[in-house]
Amino acid sequence: MMKTFLNDRDGVSEKDYLLLIASTVFFLFVAIGLILSLLGKPVSSGYLALLDLMAPVLMTVTGGVFGVRVVQEYRKPRSSEPDTEGEDYDARV
Repeated sequence: MMKTFLNDRDGVSEKDYLLLIASTVFFLFVAIGLILSLLGKPVSSGYLALLDLMAPVLMTVTGGVFGVRVVQEYRKPRSSEPDTEGEDYDARV
């Protein structure tokens, strides 16, 4: 089974929700702009300025989520024992 944010150890965390919401809102704005331009309607400079403001926010959120995960994977101890998928925290304490 492919490992995604829906079935990892921490489940769907607040970082995952933040990433989903930020990327969904950004791509909805992009889609609306593309649809307007395909219909021949002018896209205002204010709308483009709003997209310019949202892009760094999306990049920061995405970079933060994936950056934290990269550091966590890098700092994991390298051991030869298999990954204990689904191990309960209370059982380890």
